Amino acid sequence: MLRNLSRSTARALRRGPSAATVSASQGRTITSTTAPNQNATFGATRKVDVDSNDYYNGLSQHYHMFQRDWDAMMRKEGKNFQTYFEGHDVKKVLDASCGTGEQSIALGKVGYDVIATDPSAGLVEQCAQNAKKFEVPNVKSQQSDFLNLNKDFAPNSFDAIVSKGSSLPHLHTDAELLSACQNFHLLLRPGGVVNIGVRDYDYFIRQSQQIYARQVRMTPGEPEHLMFDVWEWHKGAEAQQLVNFNTFHVNGEVVPGEYKTSKFVTTFRALFQAELVSILEKAGFQDIKVSKIDGWLWENVYSATKPKA
Repeated sequence: MLRNLSRSTARALRRGPSAATVSASQGRTITSTTAPNQNATFGATRKVDVDSNDYYNGLSQHYHMFQRDWDAMMRKEGKNFQTYFEGHDVKKVLDASCGTGEQSIALGKVGYDVIATDPSAGLVEQCAQNAKKFEVPNVKSQQSDFLNLNKDFAPNSFDAIVSKGSSLPHLHTDAELLSACQNFHLLLRPGGVVNIGVRDYDYFIRQSQQIYARQVRMTPGEPEHLMFDVWEWHKGAEAQQLVNFNTFHVNGEVVPGEYKTSKFVTTFRALFQAELVSILEKAGFQDIKVSKIDGWLWENVYSATKPKA
């Protein structure tokens, strides 16, 4: 049973990744794979190729598993966005890091017209399929990336721009982050708002923990899945704090008694609160606020407004 496998894996992970590999493989056949390089263009007029594409394209078929209850998540997200957008006359929204559509579909369900973008062709395609599945025709998906949004959309095109899932820290330098926030500012109409979710790295940098569980799915009669991250902290060329995410997926959708283990790697900047607030100010935003949703420890939510004049 994967239940026993996950317990032995968890014990071994406390001793380090190499020990986990040995412990997890006892009595099982485990193969290791890496993500293919996919640079397909989905609904875009140019090639969209960023460093994180292999990571998300590889995970795209199972990325939806990071949400255990989609209906509950969409109701909650839709309500939260309505609260953030209250008083700003928001109708058209750009989701600049749509993933498989969690926030885009939530926005669409409460009545906003949504353009959903992501650099990953695999995720954008999954977003389009999920919008169809949940019958949300006001969500349109295409590939794009933070640094080139200004090439794909006209200035003043949106009333609001959102980026959740701690996606912005895929940009590592101050210059890249400023450029992305300037693109947000450019694409918003005067008085428009941004809503950005970023992991609370001010908290995580103080922790000694290296292993973080994502999902454990062991529903009777269904394929079993175990997902977890191994974090590796290091410094970038500009002395900024970076962290590698080694995401492991133990997949039970194979021959009974066998599991396929895949590893996907991407690097985030540990973007601290003071850093992002400063960058938003430099990009021209005002009324910057930082909050948490229901006290959730993992994420800070940054909201800010483009001046009306």
